[in-house]
This record gives sequence, C-alpha cells and structure tokens, in this order.
Amino acid sequence: MSTTFVRRSLGSLATGLFLLAAITALGGEPNSAWYERAWESADGLPDNDVSGVAQTPDGYLWVATAGGLMRFDGVRFQEFPMTSLNKVPNRVVRAMLLDRSGRLWLDMDRGPVVCIAPGSTRVFTNNLPDVRATYMAEDARGAVWITYANGGLVRIQDGQVTVFGAAEAWPGTGVASVASDVNGRLWFVKDHRIGVFQDGTFHTLLTLPETVRCIGRRREGGIWICAGHRLLSFDEGKTPRLFGELPVEGNKNGKTALLEDRSGALWIGTAANGLFRCDGKKAVPVPTSYREITCLAQDREGDIWAGTAGGGLDRLRPRIIELLGPASGLPYESVRSACEDTTGAIWVVAQNGEIGRLARWQEGSWNTPLNGTNEPTGNFFCVAADPQGGLWIGTRDRGLYHWQHGHCRNWRRSNGLASDDVRAILESSSGDLYVTTSEPNQLQRLHAGRWQKLPTPVETHSLRALAEDAGGRVWAGSADGYLLRVQGDQVLDETPAATNRLLSIRCLSATPDGSLWIGYAGWGIGWLKDGHYARVTSDQGLYDDYVSQIVADDRGWLWCAGNRGVFEVPLEQLKQVAEGRRGQMRCIAYSRGEGFPNLQANYENTSGALRSRDGRIWFPMRTGLAIVYPDRVPTSTPPPPVLLERVIMDGRIVGQYGRYLPPNPEPTPSAAGLQATGVVLRLPPSLRKLVFEFTALSFAAPENVEFQYRLRGLDNNWVEGGTVRSVTYSQLLPGDYRFQVRACNLAGLWTHEGASLRFVVLPFYWQTWWFRLGVAAAFTLSVVAIVRYVSFRRLHRRLRLLEQQAVLQRERARIAKDIHDDLGANLTQIAYLGELAQQDQAEPAKAAERVGKISATARQAVKSLDEIVWAVNPRNDTLAHLIDYAGQFALDYLHTAGIRCRLDLPEQSPARELSTDLRHNLFLVIKEALHNVVKHAQAREVWLRAAFNDQVLDVTIEDNGCGFDQAPDDAFADGLRNMRQRMSDIGGECRFESQPGRGTRVVLHLPWPIEAEVDG
Repeated sequence: MSTTFVRRSLGSLATGLFLLAAITALGGEPNSAWYERAWESADGLPDNDVSGVAQTPDGYLWVATAGGLMRFDGVRFQEFPMTSLNKVPNRVVRAMLLDRSGRLWLDMDRGPVVCIAPGSTRVFTNNLPDVRATYMAEDARGAVWITYANGGLVRIQDGQVTVFGAAEAWPGTGVASVASDVNGRLWFVKDHRIGVFQDGTFHTLLTLPETVRCIGRRREGGIWICAGHRLLSFDEGKTPRLFGELPVEGNKNGKTALLEDRSGALWIGTAANGLFRCDGKKAVPVPTSYREITCLAQDREGDIWAGTAGGGLDRLRPRIIELLGPASGLPYESVRSACEDTTGAIWVVAQNGEIGRLARWQEGSWNTPLNGTNEPTGNFFCVAADPQGGLWIGTRDRGLYHWQHGHCRNWRRSNGLASDDVRAILESSSGDLYVTTSEPNQLQRLHAGRWQKLPTPVETHSLRALAEDAGGRVWAGSADGYLLRVQGDQVLDETPAATNRLLSIRCLSATPDGSLWIGYAGWGIGWLKDGHYARVTSDQGLYDDYVSQIVADDRGWLWCAGNRGVFEVPLEQLKQVAEGRRGQMRCIAYSRGEGFPNLQANYENTSGALRSRDGRIWFPMRTGLAIVYPDRVPTSTPPPPVLLERVIMDGRIVGQYGRYLPPNPEPTPSAAGLQATGVVLRLPPSLRKLVFEFTALSFAAPENVEFQYRLRGLDNNWVEGGTVRSVTYSQLLPGDYRFQVRACNLAGLWTHEGASLRFVVLPFYWQTWWFRLGVAAAFTLSVVAIVRYVSFRRLHRRLRLLEQQAVLQRERARIAKDIHDDLGANLTQIAYLGELAQQDQAEPAKAAERVGKISATARQAVKSLDEIVWAVNPRNDTLAHLIDYAGQFALDYLHTAGIRCRLDLPEQSPARELSTDLRHNLFLVIKEALHNVVKHAQAREVWLRAAFNDQVLDVTIEDNGCGFDQAPDDAFADGLRNMRQRMSDIGGECRFESQPGRGTRVVLHLPWPIEAEVDG
C-alpha cells in the first residue's frame, strides 16, 4: 500500500468525520435558519427513494420515486397509473425531467422512457439501454438527452431515439452528465472534460484536474460546475470563476445535484454529505431527512424541494419561527420572562421547577449575564429593561433588584416592598416603576425613589399582567378576571360587565391606536377602546381561546402565543370582528407548520413577550425562547391556484381533473374532464349526495390554506370552509347550479377567479315544466269540469224541483178541477134536486122521483170522490194498483149500465212504480173508453185486457157494439182526441179499431218509462 494512498484515505476520513460532526450539530440545532419538512412513506409517498421532483404548469408537484410517479398538492399524494402503460415493466422511476412544453419525461427501470403530456402518453423502448439513467436535459430544439451510469448517452428527438458513441466524438469512458443553459445549449461533462454539443458533435471547452460529476444551469448564462470541493461558474470563452467552496468534495460517492435559486444562491446536493447552500461567500450545510440528495427543484413560491435516496421528499424554506432551547446553551428549558436592553441583548428568566436563572442572548449565543459587586442572587422570576441601560429583576424570595453598570440595588419587605415575591414589573413612559407581588397580592409604584401602595377596589388574586396603553395609562389584569386601571393615586375597577362571570386574564397588550388587547385563559381575546369592549373567540375564527402572549408587529398583524402554539391574526380583521362589522376572521398558525407540534407559551409574569428593535418577536415558551421573524412571512406570493379535483355523485366519480391522465388507477370512462373549459355536468334527478373535492396548490404552508365556497342557485354568500378540502351537498333540487371555490394564502390574499363548475340537476318527469303545465291544465280543466258538473247538478236539481213543483201545481189544479167538475157538479145537482123535491111536496110521486135522483147523484159523487182519493194517494203509484182499480171500476161501472164485463188481467202484476200523473192519465183514458162504450156503443159485452213485458204495457178495451166507420165530429170525437192527447202526454199511444156492426177496440200502448222497480 502506497503512502499517497494512505494519506488520501486518512484525509478523506478526517474530512468526512469533520463534516459529519458539523452536520450533526447543525441538523440538531433548533435555531437553524432553514426549516426542513419531510414527506415519507408514512405520509403517502410510495417509496422514500425519490429520483425526481418538478412542478408542472398547472401547479401540481410531481414526485418520481422507486415506487412510482405521484402527484402532490401539499396535502395528498395521488398515484399516476404507470403499470397501465404498455411496455413499462414496473413503477420504478430512475430519473425525471420537465421540459419547456410542460411534458414529463421519465426514465424507467430496465430502459423504457415515458413522455407524459397533457392528454397523451408515449413510451419509447427502441435502442434504449437497460442501464440506470443519471441525468436528463432538454436542448433548444426540444430534444431530450439522457446519460447513463456506464457513461452512455441517448437523444430522443421528434420521436426518434439516437445512441451516441465515438463516431459523434462522444468521449468513450468516465462518468457523464448533461445540462442545458438558459439559451437551450447542451453542455456535457465526461470525467475531467466539460464542453458543448454543437453542429452535430461534442466540443470540449475546459479540462479540470478534478473529476467533475455534476453541472447545472446558471441564470446569467453558462453553467455551474461542482469540481471536488470547488464551486465554479463558467461560460464559453471565459475563465472559470470560483463561487465558493464546500467543506468536503461534493462530487464524490456518486450522483449530486445543483440548483440556483431565485436569489442567486447555489444549492448543492451530495451523495453522502447532505445538502449545502452557498451564497457566494460560504457554503453552509442545510438539515435534511437523509444524507444522499438525488434531485433539487424550486417551486413558484420559492421553496426548495430536495429528493433523497432514503428520507423521502424534503421541503426547505426560511424559518419563520426559531426555538432557542437547552441545545443552544439556555440554562433551563422553560422561559418565564424576557426583555431587551438598550444594547439589543435579550434577557430571559429560565426556570427549572422552583429554580429560576437569568440568561442573556447576544451575538448568537447565551452567556453569563451579571458580573460585578453585589451580584443579585435568589430564585429569579421576572425581568424588565431600564431605558437607562439597567435591568429590573424580580425574585420569588429576595424581592426586587436593579442592576446597572455592574452595580446592584435590592428592595425587600424591610425597605418598602410589600413582599419578597415579585410577580410582574413594568416601567412606564413617565419613569415610574410598577410592581405586583404575591403574599400579599399588592400593586405598588416606585415614584421618586419611594414606594407607594396602590389599594385595589376589589380583592384580587395574582395580578400577573401589566401594560401601558398609547395614552400612558397603566393597566393590570388578575388571574381571577379583574381588569384594573391606575389613575393618579387611585386604582379603578374597569372589569368589563359584558359577561356574567369573571374571565381569567393571562396577558395585556396595547397597540398604537389606543386599543387594549386582553388575553384570556379559555375565553379568547378581549378588546377595549374608548370605553367599548368586545371579545373574540374561536367561534369567530380565533385559532386558540387560550391566549398567553400578545405582540403587534409593524405589518398590521397581531402575533399571539397560547396553549396550541404561535399564530397571527390581521389586526384590522380582528377590530372589524370586535366592532361587529365582520363575522369571521382568519388566523395563521405556525407551530406545527414550523416543526414544533408541542409549542406552548408561558404566562404568569410581566415582562413577557416583546418585539425587539430589529422587528423580531420573542415569546417565552415552556420549551425555550421562540423567535418569530415577521419579515420572513411571504407577502408578495400570489394567491394559490385552485383546482377542482373530483366530483363524486353517490359514490361514483362523475368528474375529475386529469390534465396528465387521471391519477385514479381504476378507469372511469364516464367521468368528465374537469381540466377542460366550459364543462357542464348533467346529473340525474335521483341524486342523493354530491361531493366536491378541491385543492389549492400552495406548498409553503398547506396547513394554513383556507377555502371559501358557494353554490350559486343555493348559496347567496361565500361559505367559510376552513382548511377542509371537500364539501358535500345532499338532496339538491332540480335546477341549474354553479359551484365556486377560492383559497387564501399566508398573506391573506384570496384567489380572484378560483375554480368553478356548472352542473344541472335534471328533474323527474313530474318535475318538468311541461308536466307541471299539463298538470296545471288538467287541474284547471278538472276544476272547470267539477264546477260545471256541480252547477249542472244544481241546475238539474232545481229543474227537477221546478218540475216537481209544476207537477204538483198541475196535480193540485187537476184535483181542484176534478172536485169542481165532478164532485162540485154532483153536489150542485143534489142541492138543486133537493129544492125541487121541496117544491114538489104536494106531489109525492114527483118528489119521490126527485129524491131518487138525489140518491143516484150522491152515489155518483161518492164514486168521483173515491176516484179523486185513489188518484191522490201515493200508495197506489204501482202498476198492480192501477190494474186492480181499473178492473174493479170497469165491473162496477158496466154492471150499473147493464153491460157484461169480461176481464183478462194478469194474476200477478210486476212491482213497478208509476208516477201519479201517468197512473191518473192512464186511468182516465180507460174510464173515458168505458164511458164511450156505455154512452155510444150499444154493446152487450165489454172486454178489458191488460198485457205487459219488460218493455211495454198494452191495455185493450173491446166491445161488441155498433162500431163506426169514421169518428164523428161531435162530442164523442172530442173524447177520442182527449184520449190520444192524454196518452201522448205520458209517452204512450192510443189506437182505435172499429167497423160498423162489429164493435170497437181501443188499444192503449205505453212503453215503460225508466223507473226503478220497488221490492214486492
């Protein structure tokens, strides 16, 4: 073994050990200027070996790994279906390139190269070696160049694959890499040689003594070169310039990566020594999750992304919060009080159990603060700065100290202090010193060297918060909820009466506008100004209701620290909510997003939180001293793009964003592409649940991205969605809707356009306009028909009533006529015959004749009366009663006239009702026919026959009298006409059949009227 080899080996080992120690120390240092957040397989990454990272034009971050290609929105990983591609053996991606057209080029395991463009995917396999790819680059013509671990080179241009070798002047041996400059010129590295590809061949421009394995694009032209431990900038025709040096040779042990960020700093990823950042002065290590860095990229928001070979995907950005703890030299972990002296040094009281020590942070380190005569001792509890360069120190057992220029003065119970237990200190703008003590709880003021007790109007417990507002008024807050104000030598109770209970106060803070802000324990933030009071809680969007510290920065934001860590809220929004001019506000939380999930603020003492002269904010925490850099909060970053990712209806995807192919491995051919403009979804009426999944492509602090959404057609105003990236609607009515969503970034800027989607919920057929119109028309026609029917029924009922009344009138008239004509005439005749009989008393025979006529006329009157009663009685309104009565009348009437009567009547008549009018008219016709027989026929016999069936009733009156050839034109003819008229009136027919010497036949033909039969 040679001495040179041993020296080199020992030198490399020493350098490696040195760097390892440096990185270990820096990586564990909580006050690193860069915050590293890693996503690994436990977070959804398929494999912790990341081979490429790039941000496509739509804003998504694409991550290539040994487990496949993933699309990342800052919260969720979604897999690209690599195995569905033809000729791609597995998911392993060896290298990735994003070209200027927005296409992704993937070098896959075992050789295939995949080009993924919006809407299409192509796989190249011809002439590609089955060797691991190392670097990929794109030239000005859009050709993609790939180098391999064996030193090979391939170009893919216009769909053609070309392998380069010695014929094209490609150097034959050594590790190679390629990169393109800002003009698209292709640069190459092969061992010690660096050159360009020009006119179809490779030209070497520079040869270095070190082996060069990595080059990168330079914004000002040319390339960056990592040669050994040197970082060089180089352009054709110029001399290489030294930009910086690494503490070790960054190009050893395999693949490295170079990236120039927007500020001009250079990031160097090494194969075994982690990540470095060089600003042109020195290269400093940056903590990462793994030491082997495989790729680097910068997103639109300025964050740096580093892919590692075992630690997953890292995001790096300047820390907004740093935490100084015991690892940085802080005596104890918990910090209770802090202040800044006139030199800019930060003084803190650090506590461990019951022991409190004083420490000073100056020039990046903690040091022993106090040296001099009469050095303060005791259990320190709080600290405050003296504008004259001194320091006030409160203790729990030795009273109050004032230290200045190496000299110390002490006040205790024996020389005017109310207690040796000092809890809070405040030096006002007037020069007076205010102190609160415990046991007893007392507020005191040191004025002109003398202590004054300021009696409180109420008995309080633990006055732990002091503050001076913009008007010079001093306020005190107690643990049991009393708010006091010092006015001269008096203390006034200003406790807000807005609640029915006392709210424990943890801190007080004043802003230049005259507002006093009150931090409560579990009750949010109180606001008091000019006598007006309001309280804001988590119901209005406050991040934490336990507020222990409050400090305003110079950007218009209020920084708070509480049980859940550090957060900020826009001061103007907070005022608007407090004044009732706004319903909700937004807070930005930093603790978890800065890598401090258990960050919790301390309270109980004043001074507490502060804003130093350089604008930084310092919070005493239970785990150290938190430093907030408000100037590192991104304010110029534009609002993040918002995209609709999926629309799910009743568990089925009906729309999804698939600019580079759907990330869902299961094909959904019926799903609409949400990346297209003018998409309108037509959803069925059976829709039960509709889910919208959306995202905002912000990676700086995705946990703080907040959303607002609204559904036009249902919502009139924007709905606060918080950080949730989906919303569900149920049982939407048929109609035309437009869903809109927008997002807000850290700077409080909302996206102007956002994402929107129009969709139509189709109606059931019974919900369509034509169906409703038809139903309305049918309903209207039904109403008209019902009204018409009811009206006609009423009209018919009225007509029937009128007819009944008319019939009744006719019947009454008939009865009156019958009584007048028959009964009245008979009675008149009887009266007349009675008078004649009286006159003929002298002639007995003549008088007897008169009496006989009176008797006959009376019998006739009785018969007429019987006929009238029979006709009127409704019990006789049946066919059976008519036939019986007519037969009996014929027998009696013809017997009296001496004419033989023969009856041919049915033994049993049907139980059929006949109207009174019909029955009466039919009987009168029969009676008239018998009367004509007796009066004119000179007959010896008369036959009365009745026959019926289901349709008709026939009654025949036949005699054997003299008959006639033609009806005479006399009273007999009037009787025949009356008979025909009566039969016609009741719907029947009367026929006369007669011949001289052969008698006469009268046929009464009556079709049955539509009458209901009655039970027999």
